[in-house]
Amino acid sequence: MGRAPRGRLRARLGGFPVRVVLSAAATVLLLLGVRGSHGPGHQARGAPPWPAPASVPVGVRAAGLAPPASPGDVVRFAVHLDVIVDGRRVTVPPGIGVDRRHRQVAALYTSDSSGIIHVDSGSDQSVFTLGQFFDVWQVALGLRRLGGLQATRHDPVTVYLNGARVTGPPGSVMLTPHQEIAVTWRPGRIAVADGYAFPAGT
Repeated sequence: MGRAPRGRLRARLGGFPVRVVLSAAATVLLLLGVRGSHGPGHQARGAPPWPAPASVPVGVRAAGLAPPASPGDVVRFAVHLDVIVDGRRVTVPPGIGVDRRHRQVAALYTSDSSGIIHVDSGSDQSVFTLGQFFDVWQVALGLRRLGGLQATRHDPVTVYLNGARVTGPPGSVMLTPHQEIAVTWRPGRIAVADGYAFPAGT
């Protein structure tokens, strides 16, 4: 029995030519790979501004925090965050960590655009980091990445704590009362603050 000409061989799966099925599978894998390159909970958000995310639970899960609830009454303090990119200040928007639909808030949240991060917890054993806040915001944070921006080894994302440069991973900074934190990438001439005048009661 002779072999069919190569150009006429049409194996089929589910009614579709094999080449079509394989091509579709490769496309799906490529899309999944691109989508997954941003890390769990991080949206592909490009350059700033970065608004508060629509889905609060996604960021809360990525941060490893408990689901949003009523504000805690054991640990309550605030820190201030400046974000500076390409010589411009980036607004830290209101509503990060706030689930308006269910009237609940995460342990890390913002209520306005001042840059103040509220830390509320029902346990005095809770420890929170800057990386967890960025997870709730759903904005990637690392030495080589800020949101959808790609930094380099010679021009990394840099974090300052009360005016002093922090070494190590940016997200590892532990949050404590009344810190002034600056996250910068190519800040230009904008000076990094060494403190912040917190409103009474924060």
